[in-house]
Parts: sequence; C-alpha cells; structure tokens
Amino acid sequence: MIGEFAALNAQTKPAWVNNPSAVYSSQLYVSATGAGAGRQDAGRNAIAALTSFFKQSVSSRVSIIDRERQVDGSSASESNMSQSIESSAMLDNLMGAEIREAWNDTVNRIWYAVAVMEKDKCTGLYNAELDKIAGEIESLIAAPEGITFEAIPRCKRARELVPKADTCALVLLMLDGQNRQPEISLLAEEINAALDRARSIPVDVRVQGDSEGRIRAAFANALSAEGFKTGGRSSRFAVEAALSTFPAPKTLYFNTRYTVDAALVDTSTGAELFTFNITGRESHPASQEDEDSRVLVGVRRKIAEDFPVALREYINSIY
Repeated sequence: MIGEFAALNAQTKPAWVNNPSAVYSSQLYVSATGAGAGRQDAGRNAIAALTSFFKQSVSSRVSIIDRERQVDGSSASESNMSQSIESSAMLDNLMGAEIREAWNDTVNRIWYAVAVMEKDKCTGLYNAELDKIAGEIESLIAAPEGITFEAIPRCKRARELVPKADTCALVLLMLDGQNRQPEISLLAEEINAALDRARSIPVDVRVQGDSEGRIRAAFANALSAEGFKTGGRSSRFAVEAALSTFPAPKTLYFNTRYTVDAALVDTSTGAELFTFNITGRESHPASQEDEDSRVLVGVRRKIAEDFPVALREYINSIY
C-alpha cells in the first residue's frame, strides 16, 4: 500500500493536508492524512489513520446491530469479542487502500501523506471477497452425502467465517451504502440450522456386562449433554462398550479393578471411528455387594468426565 506516489516539495501546503475531502471528494473516496519525519513514516501513518476510521466505524456499527438483535429477540452474543478480533484483523489490511500524494514541509521538517480508498474500485474488491466467503460457507454447510459427524466441525468452521463476512458487509455499507447484512444474517441462520441437523444424529448405546443399564445411561447422558440423540438399534452410529471387573486381593477392604472398553462405530461399514477406554479401582469396607455398587458409581463418574472430552477431540480432528 505504501510505494511510489506523488511527492511534492513546494512550500504551498496542499489543501488535502488539513482537509483531504477537499481534494478527494467523499462521494468518490474515503481518505485520511498522516504525518511523519520521513515520507514512508507519513505514508504508514496515513494508512493507520484510514484504518482507524474504518475500525471505529465498524465497531460502532457492530454495537448497533447487537442492540437491534436484542430488541427483536435475536441472539446478540454471537461473540462480540470474536467479531471485534476478526474485524480488527481484516481491517489491518484494507483492500484497495493506497497512498496518493505526499508533501514535504521543509520549513517544519515534516512530511504529510494522504491515503485513499476509491469507492468504486474498493466496492468491487469487497463484494468479490464477500462472495468468496459466502461461497465457502455454503460449501461447508452442504451435506450432499447425508449427515455425518464431519458436518459438526464443518459448521463450526463456517461459523468462524461469519465475522469476516460481517466485516466485508459493513465496509461495503460505508463505501457505497449497499446493505448486504441481511445476506450475512441468513447465512448465520443456515449455519445454525445445519449444526442442529448435524447434532440430531441418533447414536445407539450398547454395553456388555451392564445388567442394570447404569453404564448405558452414563454414555447416553454424556451424548445428550453434547447435543446428540440416543437412537434405537437401527441407528447408523453406535457406542459399543463392555464393562469388565476383576476382584483384587482382599485386605481390610473389598477391592475391585475395572475396565471399560468402548468405541464409536459406524454400523453401515463396521468402522471404529474412535475408541475410549477407562480403568480404575474401587474399595469398600462393608461387603462385596456394596463394593459392586461403588464400582458402578466410579465408572459412571469417569464416563461423565472423560467421554465428552474424547468425543469432542474426535469431532474436532476429523475436519
């Protein structure tokens, strides 16, 4: 953005130094000036001033949109912080921004530069970028081969692109008044709907050595907490698990070691998508019956703590 540009040494101060819109009409340009000890410094500061203008305007517009969402009942916490971070990153490299002129005030030994964005040109750049992002989002949330677990990280990736699309739309609004924000809102709704469909995948739970069904309930509760349904025997996906217990030598207590070996299986192919294993030991002073109950409590606690973590790690790893 800072390269070769017109440089003047004349002592007559150009009008754009104090008022860039006097030379670069606000109908055709967005402009800002900067000053520095050298020509390059002045150019960098002019670009920084232009960037600051857009950042402040985008931040203000985001706050307005959030207030509007609160009024109409929409979720306003679609991560204002995420929006701010993404917007800031994009605006640090404004597309189409350039230095048009520089002036050397030799008396005061200071350089001035003017940075501009030509509205027609930059509108085309930001429209193209927004179209590209929207296309990527649509591709991510499409599920041509049916719903699988891969749809979840794809939807999450699509959601991460929304702030970038929002920023493009807001810059366009400031450049020429074109409002593409409804398009972005619709994309966000489509992402949420796709994510809801992905999380509606029914997962059966089958556990060997679980006569009372408590281990099955622990896996089912963990799946439900992650947003999944627990389906019947016809479900494509299933958690298949086996509980094994091993009496340990009795001391002052009744001791039992246990293992749970589980796998998330695609029943259509028989493929194991990921495996999950826990081991432990429980002791009880009263009786073997009480000890057996304690084992179930320990197993259920570990499943509740560890299985959701393993499930999320698997889902995040597949895309």
